[in-house]
Amino acid sequence: MKPILTAAALTVAAFTSLPTHAIELGMPLDCEIGETCMIQNYVDAEPGVGAKDFQCGPLAYDNHQGTDFRLRNRAEIDKGYNALAAAPGIIVSTINDQPDHGFAAAQDNPFGCGNAVMIDHGAGWVSQYCHLAQGTVRVSRGQSVAMGDPLGEIGSSGGTDFPHLHYAIRRFGAVVNPFTGVSPTGCNAASAKPLWRAETRLAYTPNALFGFGVSKVFPALETVKQDHAMLTAPEGETEPFYIWLHLLGVRAGDSARLMAFGPDGRPFASELFQITEDETVYLANIGVSPSDMGLLRWPQGEYRARITYFANGREALREELSFDLPTPLAENIRVGRNG
Repeated sequence: MKPILTAAALTVAAFTSLPTHAIELGMPLDCEIGETCMIQNYVDAEPGVGAKDFQCGPLAYDNHQGTDFRLRNRAEIDKGYNALAAAPGIIVSTINDQPDHGFAAAQDNPFGCGNAVMIDHGAGWVSQYCHLAQGTVRVSRGQSVAMGDPLGEIGSSGGTDFPHLHYAIRRFGAVVNPFTGVSPTGCNAASAKPLWRAETRLAYTPNALFGFGVSKVFPALETVKQDHAMLTAPEGETEPFYIWLHLLGVRAGDSARLMAFGPDGRPFASELFQITEDETVYLANIGVSPSDMGLLRWPQGEYRARITYFANGREALREELSFDLPTPLAENIRVGRNG
């Protein structure tokens, strides 16, 4: 989304208790990076046409002016993740009446930021929070906030097609990348000190796993984006199952392998997917049936599914889970990591 600043957001007040030069930022969202949330888009580091994140990767789009902290899928919105004040300041602007539109609004929506909060931190620093849920904004103009104070819940308002908080910070109206401490002038440009406090442990992550699993139903993109719980566990003696992978941040030349192992521990299905272009979000799956074992029915026992992602010719990610077949039970998956 391309957030719109109001005149109020550019007002700089003289708060003697607020920072005069540098600013230190805490987490802007009450989530666990890499577990319940991840960064999908960084500030666009390229000042001209085209987009690159500050590490020259694909996690940005043209003129993106903030950092997008996304939830794994749309169902996570119901858990009520709060946006948090990343630094102390004064609320200068709020919007709280925009509908949660179900990810159907156009990107050029005049209310593209949706329900929002803007904070003046003093010394020219202003931060912006977008896509909050309708009716959840709990602060008002003129109110003082401390670092970590809740502002409102993540929703789907404004111009967005995935659940996330768009967080942006500016100084005297100029975009500042919080990971470099400077305004974007190219992905190979010099950096200053990051604005994030050390305890946030926020660092550039080139890829992350949104989800991985086995399912008796086909893992269509819309289903994967909606709710991973809709991808129910395999069951029955003859029915096929699918192994699916939903990944953030892939680059041309990388690859992903999906594999299935039988009760004897041997692989009986394997497919390697070659990545041909940089993509922010990537989905792959394979369908597996008893015929892949040369049989008509699934042998009784424990099966395993494994996904492996290779970046620059090296293994960058491996996940594995186990499940029983044949069985009518839908609660038969046991997840294991780095198998």
